[in-house]
Amino acid sequence: MWRRFFLAGLPALLLGLLAVTALANPSTAMKRLENTVNQAIAVLKNPAYAGPAQKETRRKMLQDIIYPEFDFERMAQASVGHPWKNFTPEQKNRFIAAFRTMLENTYLGMIERYSGEDVLFTNETPLSDQILRIDSHVISKGQKYEMSYRLAPKGGQWLVFDVVIEGVSVISNYRSQFKQLLHAANPDVEGVIKKMQEKNIENR
Repeated sequence: MWRRFFLAGLPALLLGLLAVTALANPSTAMKRLENTVNQAIAVLKNPAYAGPAQKETRRKMLQDIIYPEFDFERMAQASVGHPWKNFTPEQKNRFIAAFRTMLENTYLGMIERYSGEDVLFTNETPLSDQILRIDSHVISKGQKYEMSYRLAPKGGQWLVFDVVIEGVSVISNYRSQFKQLLHAANPDVEGVIKKMQEKNIENR
């Protein structure tokens, strides 16, 4: 389901990975989230940044809008799950760096194929005092797709740590991919990091 969903060509859904909030008050979170998405869409719609020649400039602008608001450390740890305890501090740093690059390579190219889909925010729900869920849907070619964001406070900000698209968690998807190499009996930490780094080089 996950692969079919993304291959269907709905890059606006992936704006969820660009959508974050940096306010400590949850009552303002959805407005901030919507504003951030709108900023990203404005970059994608601007003809001055269109085309292959503007790729690096366009991506740098998207990164400046988005990345300070992501908790990449928490995302990386959650994608590994329990085997994270087997990583040394140095391995954790390398894994987080490779994980962030992997997300960028995987999703920014798809996001850049945005073609006018509508992104509508519908609801904001505190799941606890530490978890906030913001719901939205994307309308593409007459079809509506449900999307929600999971945020947690860190350093006085609400940061995105997961995105759930049509019931499929981005983090859970990655965890299933890492599971075989990080099985409890003999976790191949270096093997996972190496595979990620090699894949990142291929996808530059």
